[in-house]
Amino acid sequence: MLLFPLFLLQAATPAAAQPLPTLDEVQFSECLTLASKDPASAISSASLWAQQKGGYLARACHGFALATDFKFDLAVPMLTDAATLAQAKGDPRAARFWAQAGNAAIAAGQADVAVDALDKALASKALDNVERADSEVDRARALVALGKSADGEAALATARQLAPENGAAWLLSATLARRLNKLPDALAFIQTAAALLPSDPAVALEAGNIAIAAGDDNTARKQWEQVIKIGPTSRQAVTATAQLAALAATATPAAKDEAQSR
Repeated sequence: MLLFPLFLLQAATPAAAQPLPTLDEVQFSECLTLASKDPASAISSASLWAQQKGGYLARACHGFALATDFKFDLAVPMLTDAATLAQAKGDPRAARFWAQAGNAAIAAGQADVAVDALDKALASKALDNVERADSEVDRARALVALGKSADGEAALATARQLAPENGAAWLLSATLARRLNKLPDALAFIQTAAALLPSDPAVALEAGNIAIAAGDDNTARKQWEQVIKIGPTSRQAVTATAQLAALAATATPAAKDEAQSR
């Protein structure tokens, strides 16, 4: 799961329109930079800063550092506090803090919390179309986890419209369409995802999944072999290897001979 780029947690207006940074703003920027390089140190630094009345900026960096360190369950309340306090102060970055809280909540398995946070992020006009698309993708993940597939489809459709170049939106659209047995849609979505993300093993894995669902064993085999070629050490390669083994176990003798001859 991709965390929000740290620059999205910072400036909410063009640099030329911003006043000179305060000491808190400088500390916030330095804290985020440290969090991206050494999250454990940033956690300690941000915690101390928060105790010294660092306010919502200290909490935002603390939450970002926790999420970067994969401590998502701890990051969620910290980022939620940061968003709530920033919103009360009228800071437009609150939308980004809400989005970050939602992202962390998904990783923590808290889908209902994620939807609430992402709804608050999307209610703001502070996010641009690219950011809104990312939030809609996260929202779709959470909605599907809650069993709300139709709402998830709608969120992904919005994401594709907002940012047609968002490969994750097309990939997740393909996965959801396959699970709902909408194979023509799944195929169209995965073709676009492949054009946008030609070297992503997750795309090749899903292309194989769609092919096998459509009864095209040969294409499935080729796609899963491509997964291993693209990312031999990836978790998708582990899945693809298992899928290939299962496919080989069920293949007819003629199909086995054909596969072995290649």
